[in-house]
Amino acid sequence: MLISVINNKGGVGKSTITQGLAHSLALKGKKVLVIDQDPQSNTSSVLTPIGGNKTLYDLYKDGIPAKDCIFPTPYEGISILPNINKTDTLENGLYADVHKSYFLLKDSVQDYATNNFDITLVDCPPNLGLFVLQALIFSNAALVPIEAGSMYSVDGFVSAYEAIQGASEAVNHQLKFLRAVVNKVDLRASIHKSSLEYLRRTFGDKIFKTTIPANTDIQKAEAERKTVIRYNPHCSGAKRFKSLADELLEIIDGK
Repeated sequence: MLISVINNKGGVGKSTITQGLAHSLALKGKKVLVIDQDPQSNTSSVLTPIGGNKTLYDLYKDGIPAKDCIFPTPYEGISILPNINKTDTLENGLYADVHKSYFLLKDSVQDYATNNFDITLVDCPPNLGLFVLQALIFSNAALVPIEAGSMYSVDGFVSAYEAIQGASEAVNHQLKFLRAVVNKVDLRASIHKSSLEYLRRTFGDKIFKTTIPANTDIQKAEAERKTVIRYNPHCSGAKRFKSLADELLEIIDGK
């Protein structure tokens, strides 16, 4: 399963959810590949590659084979195709042959990822530009984080959902929308309660049952460049990520 994590809005927790979900899936015995498609490279700073210095930049710029750009991480069961800030400078050049560029990630990485890993998670930048479309063409599923209490985040979800549907209809017929996951939930705040009720009422089964809480351990883990499960495996945030992985696997298995 090849899964893109997208939202048109920044700050909703795409990287945090990618990292926590990857760690949870690896603990369940899955071989996980994480592709850091975001030139901000936040996920690469947490799931740091071991044993090499090639990145997505080298793959896109010089055609370095995927197998030479994918490395193990300090987390057993997780490998990463890392990114660097400089990849951002390639975007304008990639538009010179935009059709080829749209399929660049798929053509370069999809076969290797499918043959060597159980699940691949693609952490995308906070927009619906070229790098995100590359990820949607590469993937066969997508999930969208939503920040609790933020109507801007809901707007971002709607835009992302429409982008997923558009990519599925136009170019990647295998692409399916999985679910949206509501992040940074604090049920002590009335706006969070009401927004969660609104999301469930409006979008129904398009929302994961599992939510990710607003949790200080998650913030502390980010500051120390660790997943929350490694930082504090017994905190509520870590437990919710494990629950999210269970729910994701049930959806994938069609249960």
